[in-house]
Amino acid sequence: MITVKLYSAIRKYGGKEVMFEYKKNLRVRDIVEELKIPIKEISIIILDHFDSTPDIMLDHEVKESSLIHLFPPMAGG
Repeated sequence: MITVKLYSAIRKYGGKEVMFEYKKNLRVRDIVEELKIPIKEISIIILDHFDSTPDIMLDHEVKESSLIHLFPPMAGG
């Protein structure tokens, strides 16, 4: 199983946590598309303790027990 944790405004696409069945050649992009999250609403993706921006992370392949965190742009002080 693949665990996807959603944060802040992105939770409207599936709540705090969503589980996916592993499929061969599954990429982060496939999961984001399945959840119908517009890419412009994601600012940081963490995949198994490696984090970066969507343009770098979306095409990474996920493993059977991957943990993905999706964060929207945030502001604060």
